[in-house]
Amino acid sequence: MIELELPCPLSHAYLITGGSPEGRTRLMGRMAAAYLCEGPNPPCGVCRACRKAAAGTHPDIVRTTPAPDKQEITVDQIRALRADAYIRPNEGRRKVYLIDPADAMNPAAQNALLKVLEEGPAYAAFLLSAGQPGRLLDTVRSRCEPLPLPPEEPEPDPAALERAGALAELLMGGDELSAAQSMVALELEKPKADQLAALLLEVENQVSRRLVQNPRRGARVLRALKTCRENGVFRPGAGHTLGWLLTQLF
Repeated sequence: MIELELPCPLSHAYLITGGSPEGRTRLMGRMAAAYLCEGPNPPCGVCRACRKAAAGTHPDIVRTTPAPDKQEITVDQIRALRADAYIRPNEGRRKVYLIDPADAMNPAAQNALLKVLEEGPAYAAFLLSAGQPGRLLDTVRSRCEPLPLPPEEPEPDPAALERAGALAELLMGGDELSAAQSMVALELEKPKADQLAALLLEVENQVSRRLVQNPRRGARVLRALKTCRENGVFRPGAGHTLGWLLTQLF
């Protein structure tokens, strides 16, 4: 587990990227506690505010995530957050809003967040976590301090490595029909956005190892994979993402 030294003093808004979803969430929790800590070296972990933050019961820490049956954070959720931000803290000096994952906000929700990010009350702090920050509007990113986490190396999964290698071979030199069939099979599994991003990252690694086979084709595949993994469109399904990849390469 990677522990990042917290910035001091803390800014009013951060965009946390990189690492793993779990790593970003852990860091958001530490930073939320640091905003509210009553000890001399925040987060101290022992004061009342830190204990409540760790237990998930602090009334001044507000988390916004997609609804259980949704993939997006909606404009109504952000409007509710924005209205709540103008209500003073319940018991702490600050009120901390965690948006996780922030790249789940649809465009309308992101636009609704802009004003409070830029002109919100001084006691309000915002922590945004994004595995694919390219899905966020430039105006949202520019209003947050960037806080990139170093990559976390997961234990290699032999099946995932084999699949990434097969897909890399198809994209480098396979025929369009075989590539399409592989993409359809992957889409039917309904992978989550983070799972798909991790797979595409490993395919990039596999393609990089095969560059000597066909440097021109390899460079084109790497560009398409990076764009697809980091940017894409707002919360696309796997089918949209994989279909776009096919149109770029065949």
